[in-house]
Amino acid sequence: MQRRGVKKIIQEPIAEVRPSNITRRVQKRGVVRTTSIQPARGFSQRALEIKNSEVPTGKPIKYSIVPRKFEGETIYIIGGGPSLKNFNFAELKGHRTIAINKAVFFHQTADVLYWTDSRFYTWYKNDIDNFNGLKFTLKPGSQYTTDIKVLRKGIPHGLEKDPQVLAHGYNSGYAAINLAYHLGAVRIVLLGFDMHNAGKDTHFHDGYPTRAAGDHIYRDKFLPGFKELEKALRAEGVTVFNASPHSQLNEFPKITLAQALSFR
Repeated sequence: MQRRGVKKIIQEPIAEVRPSNITRRVQKRGVVRTTSIQPARGFSQRALEIKNSEVPTGKPIKYSIVPRKFEGETIYIIGGGPSLKNFNFAELKGHRTIAINKAVFFHQTADVLYWTDSRFYTWYKNDIDNFNGLKFTLKPGSQYTTDIKVLRKGIPHGLEKDPQVLAHGYNSGYAAINLAYHLGAVRIVLLGFDMHNAGKDTHFHDGYPTRAAGDHIYRDKFLPGFKELEKALRAEGVTVFNASPHSQLNEFPKITLAQALSFR
């Protein structure tokens, strides 16, 4: 039998979609590729498929109501500032806590997890789904599990008293303070609210797959609204302490970590 000639066909390879923790950000100089930081302390390292987690336009959003679950208690809010580097999170055992974003990887027994940026869920979906505490966010997501409670984005500065709404202050720490108010706190202790970078250190952990906020963002966008929030909380009888001695947030009295942990 005569063999037929084989014609070699050259074509562009077809892209194969694989789960990935890699995001791309378009800047003036082209595409910058950054790799996801791995979760810490025993959290899973399973790769996630990157999808748009926003609710499709036109789909109704069901907003939740924050329960006054910790009426009359002290609530500690754990931010990401470098001042918490080497902090022993076991010291928070027995205290009511709200962990912001990746802080929950270090304090896995937090009562509440809060995030604003919906990309946080995209990056760490498996770990968030396995977290057993309350979960709140301002950004709706089409992939959210039913235990994730979406709240309404309210005024930028001040205090929202409607338990479905958070004043956001353009940063998660601000919104988490309003959340603590809704939960019934009479005293709020801020941990890791440095509101500036310590040299090359932007967080007490290894950060996120995006460029960290520069000091000018803290100064010009995040910090200005706290004055209104402090005034509103004081009028409601809520005391706030800042346990980051070198913080640029000066609206609340500053105390040491040792003093902060003495509250019950």
